[in-house]
Amino acid sequence: MGKEIKKIAILTGGGDCSGLNAVIRSVVKTAITKYG
Repeated sequence: MGKEIKKIAILTGGGDCSGLNAVIRSVVKTAITKYG
C-alpha cells in the first residue's frame, strides 16, 4: 500500500478580505508542516 492521501479544503467568498491570501498561505504551510 502507498502513502495515505490527506486533503483539506479552504472556502472563500472571493475578495471579501484584503488579507485572505496571507491566511490561506499560513493554513497551507501549517498543514504541510503538521500533516506532511
